[in-house]
Amino acid sequence: MKTMKKLVAVATLLGAATVAQAGKGGSATAIQSAMSSNGQDAIIAEVERTETLVCGQCVPLVTQLLGDDRYAVREVAAWWFAKRPGLQHQMALQMEASLQTGDSVAVRNAADFLGTTKEYKALPLLRATIQKGGLSVDARLALVRAAGYMAHTGGNPILVAGMADADAGVRAAAVYAYRDVLGQSDVTPVEPLLSDADPHVRAAAITVIGAYVDGNARGTLEQIVMTDANVQVRRDAAWALGKIGSSASRTALTAATHDASPIVVSVATASLASLR
Repeated sequence: MKTMKKLVAVATLLGAATVAQAGKGGSATAIQSAMSSNGQDAIIAEVERTETLVCGQCVPLVTQLLGDDRYAVREVAAWWFAKRPGLQHQMALQMEASLQTGDSVAVRNAADFLGTTKEYKALPLLRATIQKGGLSVDARLALVRAAGYMAHTGGNPILVAGMADADAGVRAAAVYAYRDVLGQSDVTPVEPLLSDADPHVRAAAITVIGAYVDGNARGTLEQIVMTDANVQVRRDAAWALGKIGSSASRTALTAATHDASPIVVSVATASLASLR
């Protein structure tokens, strides 16, 4: 709470230096009204309507939204600052400080801001922060989300740490984010998650293995398509084997064409047709 009050105070000073100007449809009053209603869609809509509005009175209001409990609201508030590079830079400095000294809520808010606004220079701080103990699930998820937003290989250590997280949601988010990193070439860190206890994590790992045509995981995928208890996981394994396309998978995929699930049978049949 102290961190957010400090951010609002800084934003108020910044806003005071900006001349308020009427715009088409958007205004500080409309944002305040939406905030009073506490409706997520209304808040997002009013913030978006001030995209190009010069509005000093909006600054402290949108700054408050950076600390909202709802990710979608924090995201649109960060987007608003990204439209104003000068303000974004000042706010980024405050958020970087929050990563180093703030509690879990402050870390969550800072990571979401820095990720949404793609502050690549903050990657070293984000990498250091995810190694800190005592952070909440929300904070750890936000750090993973920030690395995913940036899609930079400099965020890989954050995502690898996320894949080892105790929370399945964080692990799954880290896997999906790792898949989308620009210039990604090595998906070896994802392979252990093929045997994760959570089916959603296993399915996420399989989609990455398939997308990157990781032949090293072929044997594991063949076991999964024949034995995994989860239909989605077996279906995704059949798809991934088709992407890898090795004739060595013919036996496993043929067995999968007799699966109890029609969707697994359909995907396995299509994958069989793609084998070399």
